Amino acid sequence: MPTCSHLHFRPTRGVIIAGEAPSTARGLISPRPGIAEVLPVPLAPLGADQALVRALHTGVSRGTEALVLNDQVPPSVADLMRAPFQVGERPGPVQYGYLNVGVVEDGPQDWLGRRVFCLFPHQDRYVVPVSALVPIPDTVPSDRAVLAGTVETAINILWDAPPAWGDRVAIIGAGLTGLSVAALLRDFP
Repeated sequence: MPTCSHLHFRPTRGVIIAGEAPSTARGLISPRPGIAEVLPVPLAPLGADQALVRALHTGVSRGTEALVLNDQVPPSVADLMRAPFQVGERPGPVQYGYLNVGVVEDGPQDWLGRRVFCLFPHQDRYVVPVSALVPIPDTVPSDRAVLAGTVETAINILWDAPPAWGDRVAIIGAGLTGLSVAALLRDFP
């Protein structure tokens, strides 16, 4: 069974005119443990050095997000597991997620039309500082770019516990993160 699935929002129809961003979006909200609903959420007005992004794909981490959804995050690590743009706290309502690929619809001219990765929850449109966006190269498909956060986690694992010459490494779990760590380790001596 894969450890990451995609959440697809139906595209919102209509033309966005620069400076006239919509005032609401649709986001995945957990009002209480075990329940998730797509609900309207307010959009912040577009400010200086901010972008309005229309989501193309979001990735659901089945392990992490299941813990959050079911209010099973141990209190000792709850602050560490807080997502960068998380709204609310457990037991809820909470909006969680951190794998979002979209296209910039409004904001600084040099960002318009660019595909970007952002550590943002599951939402069809959102406003964030451009400093929170990572441009996606044209050669990387959007549905693959959503995995950038998973690969970053794998890299951080190897930075935090770098293997040395002759070390044996055991990877517990063959989910997306475990397989990404294994792929990176194949180049280690």
